[in-house]
Amino acid sequence: MLTQGTAIFSLMRNIGSSIGIAILEALFVQNTQIVHSRLVEPLRPDNPLAHAPYLVAPYSLSTANGVAALNAEVTRQAQMVAYIDDFKLMNLNTAVAGGLPAAALLLLILDSDVRRAVGSAAAAVFVLEDTFAAPD
Repeated sequence: MLTQGTAIFSLMRNIGSSIGIAILEALFVQNTQIVHSRLVEPLRPDNPLAHAPYLVAPYSLSTANGVAALNAEVTRQAQMVAYIDDFKLMNLNTAVAGGLPAAALLLLILDSDVRRAVGSAAAAVFVLEDTFAAPD
């Protein structure tokens, strides 16, 4: 019975990991494209900051090699931002997943304290009722 449970647990863990990796990869690709499009918006010939001396070699908007180098750099930076976004999502997921058991444990601890306090109060009321009860 234990081996079957272990196998099912391992299967579920592998499926969950595959789904998580697929989601993160899809978000990475999408975020890379979004950030890339935002980064290349100001890179146009009518922008004076997109020319020398502000845009240094090997980057250039007038040569094919310069545009390719510029595109490679923009893609690299867009991927970095997308990786950071993915790690933020994983961090949030870990905080939520780790926070739920911690919150449940905290509620159990508080619940036992509340039960103890209520039990003590009920016992005190019971003692007081017995003390001040009218004689039979």
